[in-house]
Amino acid sequence: MPTPPSIQPRTAAARTTPAKHATKAAQATPTELPPAAMGAAPEGEAGGASTSALARLLQILDLFSLTRTTIRVEEVVQAFDIVQSTAYRYLRELCDAGLLAQQGKGVYSLGRRIVELERLLQLSDPLLLAGKGVMDSLVEESPNRSFLLCAYYRDGALCVYKVGPDEIRHAGTAMKIQRGRGTRLPLFVGAGSHVILAHLPPHQLKSLYLLQAREIAEAGLGQSWMEFRDQLSQIRKRGFAETFGKVNPGMHSIAVPVLRDDGKVIGSVLALGSAAPAKAEEARQLVPLLQTKAEAIQQALPAIDTNGKD
Repeated sequence: MPTPPSIQPRTAAARTTPAKHATKAAQATPTELPPAAMGAAPEGEAGGASTSALARLLQILDLFSLTRTTIRVEEVVQAFDIVQSTAYRYLRELCDAGLLAQQGKGVYSLGRRIVELERLLQLSDPLLLAGKGVMDSLVEESPNRSFLLCAYYRDGALCVYKVGPDEIRHAGTAMKIQRGRGTRLPLFVGAGSHVILAHLPPHQLKSLYLLQAREIAEAGLGQSWMEFRDQLSQIRKRGFAETFGKVNPGMHSIAVPVLRDDGKVIGSVLALGSAAPAKAEEARQLVPLLQTKAEAIQQALPAIDTNGKD
C-alpha cells in the first residue's frame, strides 16, 4: 500500500536526524562533536537566530557522554559557531553555577552541583518514589533477571531505577548488562522504548515518522507509515514489547507500559534475561506479573492536578 501523501517522510536531503548525527559522531575525529552539539543550528538558519543564550548555555551539557567526560573550549566554539570569548563566558557561568568544573586550561568536566541535584531527584522523583518498592519486589519473584524502571524523557526511555544482578548467567556464560540508572535509549531501540512509543498519541507518531522514517525502518519497525502504525498497534494489543540482543548481546528484553490515570504513557517496566528460547518463553509468562507491577506504580503516583497545565 503506498504511503499516504500527508504522511510522506522527508527526504534525506531535507531533514536532519539524531541517527544521522550519531553516524557522523561514530566516525568523528576527536575534534568533531557529538549529536547534541551538531544539532545546534548556526546563526541565520531556521531556529538558530532564535536560540536563546540560556538554551545554548544548557546545550553545552549535551556535549558530555560516556566516551567524552571532559570538553575543551575549542569544542564549544565549534559546536555553536561562536567566538572563543563567548565560549569562555558560557563555560565560566556554568562553573559559577556548579554545573561544570575546570580541570585545566580550557578543559572542563561536570560539576558537583549535579551530584546535589541527583540526590534531590532521588528523594523527589514521583516515578522513582512510586516504583522503587514495587521494583524491589520483582527480584524475589524472578531470580537471575534484572528489572528496569524507565521514564519517557526527551524522545527516549531513561532508566531511573534498576534491580537485580549486573550480569545474567546462562549455560556457564556471564553476560553483562549494559544499562543502569541514567542510561537513555532512543524510542526506536529496545523493548522498554518500543512499548512507550506504541502508546504515544497518533499525531506525535506521525511527526516522528515524518522526521525519522529511515531510523524507524532501520530499527525494523516498518518501511512505511502504514507498517509502522500497524506494528505499534500490535504492541498495544499484546500489551508488551520484546526484543532480542538490541542493547545487551545474548539477552532478551520484554517490557510493559506505565500509564497515568489519564492514560498517558510515562514510562515502562522492563525485564532482562537470557535470549535462549526457553528463557524467553519464561519471560513471556511474566507479562501478567509485570503488568500488575506497572498498575501498582500507576496507583502510587501522585494525583494529576486537573487545575494546572499538563
